[in-house]
Parts: sequence; C-alpha cells; structure tokens
Amino acid sequence: MQLSGSERKELRKALVDAYRTPKQLRTMVNEELGENLEAIAGGDNLNDIAFELIQWAEARSKIHELILAASVENSENTRLKNFCHNIAKKLFILNPGISETTVTISPNIEWLGTTEDIQLENWLQPEQDWHDAIFLKRAVENFASVCKVEIPSQNITGTGVLIAKNFVLTNYHVLTSEKQPDIYINAHDTILRFGYLGSDSITEKVFKLDREKPIVSSSPAEEGKLDYVLLQVEESIMQTNDIKPANYNGNNILVKGQGINILQHPKGETLKVSLTKDGITGVDEEKGLVEYVSRTDGGSSGSPCFDESWNLVALHHAQINRLFGAVRGSIRQGILFNSIYEEIKSYL
Repeated sequence: MQLSGSERKELRKALVDAYRTPKQLRTMVNEELGENLEAIAGGDNLNDIAFELIQWAEARSKIHELILAASVENSENTRLKNFCHNIAKKLFILNPGISETTVTISPNIEWLGTTEDIQLENWLQPEQDWHDAIFLKRAVENFASVCKVEIPSQNITGTGVLIAKNFVLTNYHVLTSEKQPDIYINAHDTILRFGYLGSDSITEKVFKLDREKPIVSSSPAEEGKLDYVLLQVEESIMQTNDIKPANYNGNNILVKGQGINILQHPKGETLKVSLTKDGITGVDEEKGLVEYVSRTDGGSSGSPCFDESWNLVALHHAQINRLFGAVRGSIRQGILFNSIYEEIKSYL
C-alpha cells in the first residue's frame, strides 16, 4: 500500500498527536515493529521523526504495520481513529476488473433462501461507521495465508489459502477446464503467488506444487461433493517465515444474518477484501454449504471466508445472479470448512 501526499501528512499529524515525545514513539516502534527508531530517524524534532518513519515504513512495505500498531496502542486517540477509518476504505476495497482472457467456472447453486420476496437492500444493514483497529489487525495478519492460484496453460486464475505448513486449500473446479479436466495434469502447471499485493513486489513469493505428490486430497464439484482440492506445495515454502497458515479451530458455527469476510484475488487482481457484518443468507450444515451476499468475482473461487473474529469458516466456490422481488442481486456460496476439515484433518 502506498499513501498519497495528503495521507502521509495526515498520518504524520496523527502520530505527533498520539505520541507527544520521541521517547514514546521510540518505545512503540521498538515493541510493536521490532525496530530501532534512532536508526530510522534521528534527532529530537517529533514532526521530522514521524515524517522519516513514514518514509521508512513505505519503502519497506511496513506502512500498514505502522498504522495498525499505532492505532491499536492509541485506540482512544480521535485523530488516529479517524485516519484508520479513512485508510480502511483503501485497504479493504473490492475493485474487480480486468483480464478478459481469464477462464472462470462456477458450479450451480441451490438457493437456500426461504422466499422470493426477500429484498436484497433490506437484508443488508447500513455500512459500519467504524472498524476496530484490532479487527483490521487480524485481517492483515491473515493476508500472509492467501495466494493467487494460476494455471498459465489454461488461462485459469483462482484463490487459495494456506492451512498448514505446505498445504494449500482451493476449489476442485479451479484446477479443471473444458480443455483439460484432469486436475493432476493441471497441478504440474500450477503456480501459487503469496503476497500478491500490487506494486509492492517485496512481499511477493512464488511457489510450485510438490512434483511427486501435488494433490493429497480432493472432492469434485458435483452434487453432494465439497468442491475442494488440498495441494501440497514444494518444501521451500516451509523456509519462509512471513507466510503463515490461516486461523481456524474446526468448531465454528455460522448462522443466518452473521457477518462474513472474504480475502480474494478477483479476476486475478491483487489481494482484495470484502467485508459484511450481516452477509450470510443461509446455512445448510448437512450439505456443508453457506450462502452470502458478500462481493466476489471471477478468480475468487477458492477464497477463504472468515467470521467476525477472522477464523477460517468456509471456502468460496460459486455465485449466481437472481431476482429478489424487483431487485437483481448476486448470491455467493461457500463450502463450510468444518465439512472439509473432517476429510483432510489427518494431513494437518
């Protein structure tokens, strides 16, 4: 993430307002970022120190860490709170676009809703005025678990999530195409991009799958199946400290009306986040399905869905457009992680 000139200025003023002395700022940088502020920005002028700290953080792709660390430590500071709220719109905005050549496949959805006269706009509550800094911090922590899935020979893109050491979970249908439906053949051409955040190439790391056993477990995208594939990544991923599995506990219970948040690579784009505090429209525990009105797009298949505490609860796999009374909207469907977990837990 790169800040605009006005955003840098406002962040500098917010830091000066929250930390009244260089010593206070120095303590935060040391304890929260593990860095020596004097080596980053010397002197006693707090304005200048804050300016140089922001420049340093941007140059090393740590600006989001700086913002979140400061806002968590100063949760009652109005200026930092306002800045964090405004910048959240930049951090968490879904802006799908671009590639027309990307192949997207979406299984059919069996609508879990109860009546045709549900109005989509009445389902969604007003946009939340504030996102707590801890909520945003947990979201950012999960960025490291998400990867863009690419199969260049088939022009396929999707999303995957690391759930244990060198195991990535995505949809079964992501690894298939009309041209080549064999997932084992496509697995040998699969590329995983972690930290695909845009111009910030420092964070991006690319891996292939294990050559001998790229697929360890799977369930086809068919009626009654769970549409997942558990991929084994090459061993070098375990030597990388900044790629970590998503949080989950295997016992989460989802209910209608609950919020759900999705980390994804729509249309093969850089990592995006869709936040809803009331997006779940239906849950079918028996079939292992959850439906929601959170925003997704082609390339979002295989995206991890999180609850309000940022625990992994589902794997996004399909969407349809339909009428809700007089309103046309999109319904998305995911596979409950609890159901998948029962089939793959021996590998984790």
